[in-house]
Order: sequence, then structure tokens, then C-alpha cells
Amino acid sequence: MHLAHRARRVEHIRESWRIDDEWWRTPISRQYVRVVLDTGRLVTLYLDLEEHRWYLQDA
Repeated sequence: MHLAHRARRVEHIRESWRIDDEWWRTPISRQYVRVVLDTGRLVTLYLDLEEHRWYLQDA
């Protein structure tokens, strides 16, 4: 992944969960992962399953 314009490697995944909500309005469907990067930093990423795009939850 790229963080602050630098390539970072995911060392391991701490946990993973999925959220599906608001089906009656604009649907929210996301797959979250909490990962440890090669720098030791712990971040949360999610894949928007509607857009098929990854996002960084923690900045």
C-alpha cells in the first residue's frame, strides 16, 4: 500500500470484519481490516464493496 506517498508493506492482519448497513437508502457495504505495517504502525483499511475501492480509515 502507499501511505504519505511511500510504499508500505503489510506485515500481518490483526482482524477483519464486514459491515452491511442502510440498505433502504444508499447501501453501505465494507470489508474492514486492521493491519500492522512494516513500520510497526497499526492502521485500519476498508474495501468499499459498492465502489470496489480501498480506503485508509486512520490518517
